[in-house]
Amino acid sequence: MIRISIIGMGLIGVSLGMALRNADAQESPLGPLEVVGYDRDPRAVKEARGRLAIDHEARSLADAVRDAQMVVLATPVRAMRDVLTELATLLPAGTIITDVASTKSEVGQWAAELLPATLSYVGGHPMAGKEQAGAAAADPELFHGAIYCLTVSPHARPQAVEAVEALVRTVGAKPYYIDPAEHDSYVAGISHLPFLLSVGLTSITSHSPAWKEMAALAASGFRDVSRLASGDPAMHRDICLTNAQAMSHWINTMIAFLVEARETITSGDAAAVEAMLRDAKEQRDTWLASRPNLRPGEDAFNRPNQAPDRPNLLTFRRPKG
Repeated sequence: MIRISIIGMGLIGVSLGMALRNADAQESPLGPLEVVGYDRDPRAVKEARGRLAIDHEARSLADAVRDAQMVVLATPVRAMRDVLTELATLLPAGTIITDVASTKSEVGQWAAELLPATLSYVGGHPMAGKEQAGAAAADPELFHGAIYCLTVSPHARPQAVEAVEALVRTVGAKPYYIDPAEHDSYVAGISHLPFLLSVGLTSITSHSPAWKEMAALAASGFRDVSRLASGDPAMHRDICLTNAQAMSHWINTMIAFLVEARETITSGDAAAVEAMLRDAKEQRDTWLASRPNLRPGEDAFNRPNQAPDRPNLLTFRRPKG
C-alpha cells in the first residue's frame, strides 16, 4: 500500500485527498493507498478528516511524513521553502516530493538547493481551482479532465516521474510536461493576469465615490469578471511575488492594449473599434471550439478507467539501510 502525505489542507490539498481516496484501487495506477494530512492549523486537518479527504491526521510535519513514499506540498508557495528545508532532514532516501504550486521556477530552484540527491522532486500544478478557499470548498472532481502540469528536474529519477504521473492519472487529470520557465510565462498570461484584472476592476469601482449607486446596477457581467477577486489573498500574494518578471511582461502588454484601446475609442473611429472587438470575439470563439488543452492521443484519458499500465510498485519502496 502506498502512503501519500499531503502538507496543507486548503482547497487543493483537501480536494486532492478526496480524489485519491475516492479512486478505485483496482483501476488506479497507484493501486491501494492511504492518505495522511497535515496543516499548521489543526482545525483544517480535522475538517479534512471530516470531509473524508485523509485517512490519518498528523500533528506535526515529522509525524505527517513518517513512512510516506510520496509527499505532496499544498501550502502557499512561499511557505514551501521552509517546508522543503525541514523535509531535507526528515525524509529517508527514495522519498518522492511533489507540489501543487501555481509557479514552478522558484520552487524548483528551492528543491534543487535544499533537498539532498537521495530525494526526488517532481514539480506539479493542476490547472484547476475555485475562487473559494479552504476545505469547505473542496471537491473530489476538481481535477477530472484538467491539465496537470509536470515540471521535471534533470536529477529526478524516472521511477519518481512515473509515480507522480500515476498520481495525476489517479485523480482524473491529464499530465502535461512543460519547462518551468515556460510554465510560469504562460500561466502569468492566462491565469495570473486575469486574477489581477479582476482585482483591478473590483478595486477601482468599489472605491469610487459613486460605488453605492453603481453597486445597485452591477449585474452578471460585473459578477463574472470580478469573480476571481474573491480568491485567497495569501495564495495569490505568493503567486505574484514568485512570478514577478512574467507578470510584469503581461501587465505591460495589457497596459499597452488599454492605451491603444483608449485612443481608438476617443478617436471616434467606429470601424476601428468594431474591428478590435470583432478580433477578440473571433479569437475567443476559435479557442472555445478548438479544445486546445488536448494534445494528439489524449482523448483516451477523458474516458473513465482508461489508464496506462500501472508502474512497478517496487519503485515506491525505499532502499534498505
